[in-house]
Amino acid sequence: MMQKPDVLVLGAGPAGLAAAVALLQGGLEPLVLESAVRAGGSVATHRENGFIAEGGPNSLLLENDGTEDFLRQLGIVILEANPVAKKRFLVCRGRPVAAPSGPIGAITTPLLGFLEKLRVLGEPFARTSTDPDESVAAFARRRLGAGVVTRLVDPMIAGVYAGDAEKLSVRQALPRLYEMEQRYGSLLFAGLSKGRAAPRRRMVNFPGGMADIPDGMARFLDATRLQTSAAVRTIEHNPGSGWTVTWDAAGERRCATARFLVLAVPPWNWSALPLPVALGDHLRPWHDVSAPPVSVISLGFTREQVAHPLDGFGVLAPAIEHRNVLGVLFPSSLFQGRAPDGHVLLTSFVGGCRQPELTRGDAGTQIGIVRKELETLLGARGEPVFTSIRHWPRAIPQYNIGYGNLRALLDSAEANFSGLHFCGGYRNGIALPKTIRNALDCAEKILATAH
Repeated sequence: MMQKPDVLVLGAGPAGLAAAVALLQGGLEPLVLESAVRAGGSVATHRENGFIAEGGPNSLLLENDGTEDFLRQLGIVILEANPVAKKRFLVCRGRPVAAPSGPIGAITTPLLGFLEKLRVLGEPFARTSTDPDESVAAFARRRLGAGVVTRLVDPMIAGVYAGDAEKLSVRQALPRLYEMEQRYGSLLFAGLSKGRAAPRRRMVNFPGGMADIPDGMARFLDATRLQTSAAVRTIEHNPGSGWTVTWDAAGERRCATARFLVLAVPPWNWSALPLPVALGDHLRPWHDVSAPPVSVISLGFTREQVAHPLDGFGVLAPAIEHRNVLGVLFPSSLFQGRAPDGHVLLTSFVGGCRQPELTRGDAGTQIGIVRKELETLLGARGEPVFTSIRHWPRAIPQYNIGYGNLRALLDSAEANFSGLHFCGGYRNGIALPKTIRNALDCAEKILATAH
């Protein structure tokens, strides 16, 4: 069977779906091929007995960048986070302590000692660095001191990247911080200068969970433009005619030729794709990109089983605390409908760069680890009434030192292979809003070329 789309998209995660939707809205005909039985990629929502648990991203942080309009155009209903989401906790000496919400909070917080607070006050006088690819830890240590790295930066990086602040590149992983220093010479001065001009950011989810996003995009595309359980067999590039892909689906061999090819597959899966030899060789350094394993474990309890008021976003654990979880979110405090009345939902993260070995046990073992941590940190006792576990052997690409060289390979590949485009969390930001925004930008580039 031969099909004639304008754009072939490999991968039906949020990036591939968003790019395809934007292309269709712009007047081009996309065809999305996904090897898994379901679309959605890292977005995985488990709904059962009144609980809605996320196995991947737990929320979406909206900015004024067009993402919200894009979602609403698809009929996706947005659910605002409760105000309690602004409060965060960090583990300190075995118990959750409210995290500082700004420079003033950093001065009054019990998380830092007196001398560490004085160091924070001296941030405007910190020396500058000539290192073009400084680590997050080195950057924060230089500007704010070692105490801030240990107690604040380390758990934040574990919570966002499941990563190691000593390895992540500040320029690649936290570009806003890097740009603040470059422009203002001080993080404190940057904050004061931006003031009310800073973009308003809103945390949201959806009535049916995060899966409402890929479900809504899949409905828009319909089955004629989205094929799951598609096993790609060949990928050929002809500068004159474009890209030809053959794949097996529903027991038959299919083929399509299109002017454009969008690669929205995680880079650790590229080695399994039958890419043209020259392209495969060009992308070979990407095969070993760091992406640690993470297990996402959600447990539901009755409200009476948990002593902590759960009056916040969640709690993160610094490495110095020697906990067996990276952090715990309080989804039922953040969004309505995450747990039945009289119940609470707690979502824990295990593994990452810090403790990858903890993800190697079976589900029962990992749940047991989490239950012990929840009892110690939050006073959660007794058998959970709901359990959900999702294991990601390679969860989040690490924007480590040197990552800029990998990204440059994508630019050169697009320049050397006509019609080729890359989009996904591996390119311009791991957060789901960034992934969607970058997919929309990718579609805009294709539309500008095609018309």
